[in-house]
Amino acid sequence: MNHPFVSKIPPAALLLVLLAAYPARAADPAPPPAPGRLVDLGGRSLHLNCTGSGTPAVIVENGSSAFSIDWALVQPEVAKFTQVCTYDRAGHAWSDPGPARGAVEPTVDDLHLLLHRAGIRPPYVLVGASLGGIYTRAYQRRYPDDVVGLVLDDPTSDEGLGYRVNGKDKLIHEMSARDLREAFEPLLRNGWHREAPTKLEEPFDRLPKELQVARLWAERKFVAGDDIYQEFVCAESWRQEFIALRRERLREEHPLGSLPLVVLGRKQSDWETRRRHLADLKALSSAGKLVVAEDSGHEIHLYRPELVVQAIREVVMAARDKKPRPGGP
Repeated sequence: MNHPFVSKIPPAALLLVLLAAYPARAADPAPPPAPGRLVDLGGRSLHLNCTGSGTPAVIVENGSSAFSIDWALVQPEVAKFTQVCTYDRAGHAWSDPGPARGAVEPTVDDLHLLLHRAGIRPPYVLVGASLGGIYTRAYQRRYPDDVVGLVLDDPTSDEGLGYRVNGKDKLIHEMSARDLREAFEPLLRNGWHREAPTKLEEPFDRLPKELQVARLWAERKFVAGDDIYQEFVCAESWRQEFIALRRERLREEHPLGSLPLVVLGRKQSDWETRRRHLADLKALSSAGKLVVAEDSGHEIHLYRPELVVQAIREVVMAARDKKPRPGGP
């Protein structure tokens, strides 16, 4: 059976989103030690790992089935010039499950409460990788006064996600709720199963050796805890957010004004289409900058971490100096 999901996002990003839909049979029983701390949100906890000091604080949003430890090559370098916090969304790695893992509204609410409970005060520079780019844009849309800069790491575009409906590909922002239900109907009826991974794949073997075991454990736990109905609920939240973000983007030339913004992307088979989507995201701000990561896969923070560190540095320094433009094309 084919999954109904189709996309213009990079193949690796598509794979990560697809894997979120396919549950494994069992999670590993004993978690490795968490590198950060567990912050209580009122009966459940999220894992937060903050290092460094300074303002604005850098807050990182992971991709769809990614984790805080995936930033191990970036976080220590960013911590040299400001505070940087990675975290795991509800149901990821060391974080407890939430009401709807991956849904936009609960994710944004969780992050807002998490930062408040942990005493991490705004202003923030938000960093979003892959689908995390949608969460960071959603956060900025809800709390614009708290966000002084954005870095988007090979992000999902609001023009780049879709599903197969009755044999035809359809972008999610063009879909009705009924369309989405029809796209998911075969899987909701018949279910799906995926075996838990038994070894770490590239590029996660680039992580420090001591984190590779934790990464494999986190991935196994992730695929064990999902089900297709939860994925459907999540996709409906994506549909609504993609529509809202696309409207915002089309409303005016630079809907984010002169907010410091760096968009990182990497070349791929459908590069002309992808480059246009990245350029649309860059144009969200008059201070936008597009950086093309050569010799990189989808996880630029693992393939070319120095580029991500530099992008974060530029946005942080622009926010500190109240300069609108990171520079560049």
